[in-house]
Amino acid sequence: MKHIVIDLEMNPINKYDEARDICKDEIIEIGAVMLDEHLHEIASFRTYVKPEYNEIIESRITALTGITTEMVQNAPCFREALRMFTHWCLACGDDITVYAWSENDYMQISKEMALKNYHAESVEARILSEPWSDFQHEFDTGLGFDRQLSLKMALDMAGLEFNGRAHDALDDARNTAELLQVFRDEVRFNKTLRIIKETMEPTPCTNTLGDLFDFSMVECA
Repeated sequence: MKHIVIDLEMNPINKYDEARDICKDEIIEIGAVMLDEHLHEIASFRTYVKPEYNEIIESRITALTGITTEMVQNAPCFREALRMFTHWCLACGDDITVYAWSENDYMQISKEMALKNYHAESVEARILSEPWSDFQHEFDTGLGFDRQLSLKMALDMAGLEFNGRAHDALDDARNTAELLQVFRDEVRFNKTLRIIKETMEPTPCTNTLGDLFDFSMVECA
């Protein structure tokens, strides 16, 4: 079994374009790491993606991701980039589980496939036909949180420093993979996250009503 951890970066589609009825953003970077059965990294993948509905990377996206218009001008289009990614995954020749931090990445892929008429090859069904494992949900649920935590906050709770640049697709994927390894390792989980889990778990109320009052000073008639 191989484990793929993926992360995407996006750029908004022009707000006046009808394409926004299907998809509000376009992928401009795909980053992923492949892990072995022990959740150790054995390979990595990264490609920038040339947007088709808004060729200019917005300044706020550049500030967030470091990706500029020039960096994606000669990059593969979505169709080519997605096929590169799926074939990279399938080249391992093993069963695959794909993880992302939140369900949004799979939803983005699905919407963009519909927008750009991406016809998946039959072998790609192993990767594209079913939603990916939502590790953010698994982490939040496992620790008893009702709200969604950011990756940075989750790493802090696990005693991990973020390595690299936030909102760099490959760096985000690597940090998510590191958190996954801690979360699934009983020893490391007990060392860093167990106390948080126990704090979040409700304590059963075992007191009776009588336990709440001191009747020792009450005289019997």
